[in-house]
Amino acid sequence: EAADGFAQVMPKDKNLVVRALQERGFIVGMTGDGVNDAPALQQAHIGVAVEGATDAARNASDIILTAEGLAPIATAIVESRKIFQRLNRHFRYCLAQG
Repeated sequence: EAADGFAQVMPKDKNLVVRALQERGFIVGMTGDGVNDAPALQQAHIGVAVEGATDAARNASDIILTAEGLAPIATAIVESRKIFQRLNRHFRYCLAQG
């Protein structure tokens, strides 16, 4: 529980790690690129297929990165927060108008 992340997990254990963390109440994000990652990507709260991922990994993911590296994840989080704030403000405005 004190770990900030896991790396080089055996394919058969990836889904078990995701489920174990979820059962303990954690919000779980997973990155992957292969067929063996697909079940854990789908199980995770946020599945991220990295650039060059297989079709199976892409289909199981919520986010598909089109650039190399993990830096685009930070951009995706910032943009999604902006979108959420705009929707929240618009919803509140609509409610206030009656």
